[in-house]
Order: sequence, then C-alpha cells, then structure tokens
Amino acid sequence: MAAAACIDPIVSNADRSARRKSARALTQRTANEDLSEENDLHEEDALAKSIWDVESSEENDGPREEDVEDDAAEEPISTPSKRTPKQRPKVRRKRTPTPPQDLPPHELYFFQNRAGNMKTSNNTLSSLSLLSHEQYHEQMKTYKDPHASSTRVLHALHSRSFPQWNFEFSQSFNICLYGYGSKRHLVTSFAGHLHSLNPSTPPKIIVVNGYLPNLTIRQILTIIAGVAFGSPPSSIPTKLGTQPREIVTSILTQITTSPPSSPIHIFINSLDAPPLRRAPIPSLLALLAANPHIRVLATCDTPSFPLLWDAPSREQYNFLFHDTTTYESYAPVEVGSVVDEVNELLGRSGRSIKGKEGVGFVLRSLPENARNLYRVLVAELLAGMDEDPAHDHQEQDDINDDDNFLVSRGQDEAGEGRGVQGSRRNGRATAAAAAGIEYRSLYHKVVEDFICTSEMAFRALLQEFHDHRMIVSRRDATGQEMLNVPFRREEMEAILEDLVS
Repeated sequence: MAAAACIDPIVSNADRSARRKSARALTQRTANEDLSEENDLHEEDALAKSIWDVESSEENDGPREEDVEDDAAEEPISTPSKRTPKQRPKVRRKRTPTPPQDLPPHELYFFQNRAGNMKTSNNTLSSLSLLSHEQYHEQMKTYKDPHASSTRVLHALHSRSFPQWNFEFSQSFNICLYGYGSKRHLVTSFAGHLHSLNPSTPPKIIVVNGYLPNLTIRQILTIIAGVAFGSPPSSIPTKLGTQPREIVTSILTQITTSPPSSPIHIFINSLDAPPLRRAPIPSLLALLAANPHIRVLATCDTPSFPLLWDAPSREQYNFLFHDTTTYESYAPVEVGSVVDEVNELLGRSGRSIKGKEGVGFVLRSLPENARNLYRVLVAELLAGMDEDPAHDHQEQDDINDDDNFLVSRGQDEAGEGRGVQGSRRNGRATAAAAAGIEYRSLYHKVVEDFICTSEMAFRALLQEFHDHRMIVSRRDATGQEMLNVPFRREEMEAILEDLVS
C-alpha cells in the first residue's frame, strides 16, 4: 500500500486493467494538444512502469481495498474453515423444546406423555425357569386370596336374586348369567336353592360343564335322554337314532307326548366355551331350550358371547340376562392346568402327567407287564446317564420343556410307523436329543426278562405309554428309533424306587 501512495494522481485513479488505463491516458493526451511526442513517450514509459510496480506490490501485499470492493460485487468471498478436512463436524444434540405455557390441558398431557426412545431388554422367555406341576401345587396350597371376603360378599349379594330367577323360570324364560369371574359356585348354590324349595319332590337338574375339552354333544344328549325317558342311560331305547339331531327329535317327542311332572332344568357352565361352539351344538341346544318343559340356565364368560348365535337361535333360547360378576378364579377346574397353559403359550410342550404321582396313577391301572416294561426303560435310561456324566438333570429339563420332540401317532392302532419329527432351535441340538435307548435294545431286554413274548405286544404297551405321554420317541441320524421319558433325573429315580418297591 506504500508503493501505491507514491503514484501520480492520474495513475491512482486509473483502473486496475492496463487496457482501461491506456485508453484513459490516450483520451487525456488527445485533449491536451500542447504535449509533444517526447512527453508522450515519457508518460507511456512512466505509466507502464507504474502499472508494473503496482501489480508487483499487489502480489506481495495482497489486494487493495478498491479491488476488494470491486470484486465483492462480482463474487462473494467465503470465510476459510479452521478445521482440517479429516475432522468431522460435531453434531450437537437437539434439546427438546419446552412446550408453550398457553397450551390447553389436553395438548399438554399428550406432550408430556409422548413416546420416548426405544429400549430393548436382553431378557427372553426362553431364559425363564418355569414351575413344574409339583412346585405349582405346593405354592397354591400356601396361597391365600386377599380378596376372599369381598368375593363372599358378592356371592351373597347374587344369592338374593334366587327367588327372582325361579319366578322367571316359572314364566317360561331361560336365564343367562354373564360377567367376569367363575360362576360355577353360584350355579351350584342356585341348584341347592331349587332343591330346598321342594325337598320331597326335588326338581330334575342336569349340570353340563361346557369347559371340558373332551365334551361331546352325544354325551350331553345321552344324559338328557335318560332323564326324559325316566331310565338310566344304559337302558335308553336304541331307537333314538344315530345322529345328534335324531336324538334331539326323539327327546322332544318323548317330553311332548309324556310331559314330566316338573320341568327339566339344564344348567350349562360356560355355554360359550370352545367345545360348545362347534356346529351343530348351538342349534341343537337352542331346540331343547325352546321346549316349554325344559328350563336352561347358562353362564357365559366372553364379552362377545351374543355374537355366537344367529337370530333364530337367540329367539329359541329366550334368555333373560343378569350381570353376576363374581371375580372368582377360574383355576384350576375351568382352565385346566395352569402350568400346561403357560408352556403352550411359550411354545413349550405341556405334559398331562403330573410327575411321579401321575405316572404311578397310570401304571396302577395297567397290567403287570406294562409296569415291568416301564421299570426296565427307566432303569436303562438312568444307567446310561451314570455312564455319561454329560447328561445331567438340566438336560432332562430340556426334554420336559423343549418342544423339539413332536410325537406323531402311528399309521395304525398297533403303533406301526410311529415317528418323531426333531427340529433344532437356534442352530443347536439339545443335549437331551442324544439321550435315550434304542428301540431294538429295549425290545431284546424285555424279551430276555420274559416281559413281552412278541413285538406286537411290545408295541401295544408302548402305545399305552404314548397315549399318556409317559415316553417320547425320535429317529436318530441312522434312522433308529430312540425312546426316552419326559422327566427329570430326580423324578426318574423316584419313579424307579416306587416301581421296585
């Protein structure tokens, strides 16, 4: 900038471009006619020298303020970055904005309860150690319901409606009880109330437990037919028919032609249970309920139970609905085994045999050679575990809990062709899959002990064990059938001790 201050005023006001400065100098020289050629040459040399000196000074000292102002209008200058090219920019975490103070209460509620970040736990259902049947029953024996007094109050409150329900029966209405909780004790109390009204000639009451999984319509109609004909089910005429609808027609004909002295009361626990939903059970029960000599009291547990019946069935039932919420537990009668239900929900195979007690009960009902066969099977399995220390009781827990073994029924009643489909979960085979005794080895063992004389008898005994889920079988890599039991080592030792003693 010091060199630029010493330049002639004409040069200081000239443009940076040499072409523009030369044009301006020629214009001024043309205007001044008294200048000589020597002065022109001198001025041109001085102008070229000054331009050279200015350009050299600009290269050393940087651009001038005038040049910066001219170039700024053409192109903006970007501020150089202080960070290196490899340094990644720091991302600041956005802070959650504070809600405005003038939000309405409902908007403020949703703002405060908005969804947060997703959190994933390492806990899985497969890592849970579930209770066995024995442990569950031991815990339930020591359990005391803290709401027992409240449920008794509700039961007493609903019992006050017994006279009203009896009056509704007398007016040819049927009754449907709904609400949360088991109503089995309430129905039993109402049956006792009807019996107490006429102790000398008690009414005919049939109680149907619809929650039983193996309940069939033929069993229900057989009991009703025995009451309608006034004879035990074994002496019912064979002309009732073979189809359920024919049996219902015969019952209704008998009741119409020979009406009973008092109406027949049919109390159905859990009318909306799965066994009673299968066609044609709802329509057949509705036909019975429409008869004037039959009174039906039904209980329902699902909230959408009215949707199970069509309009003709609802008209035939002729229900009067009563809310009888009891908050009583459905277990263990109406829901079956809680342990099996939990195992089924978790994808594990439940067992109907309740450990040593269940096996002992089943074996007592089987012949002597069946008990001896099971004794040999358990003894051989325990001997194999003693020889191989890797098979610990934890492996037997895997047999009892894991559903890798799906027992498939045989192709015929003799059990021929029975196989087991083995599946590996999470890419590993359980250690219990390697345990077991070969089918042929067990057969030769029982033949030597004179337990079975033929393979057909041996297969028949194994089928009994399969039906009660006391054994499991599978095929190994070579195609040989392997037999095992779905119990832990401690249970197997207790079972063997009972069989030996």
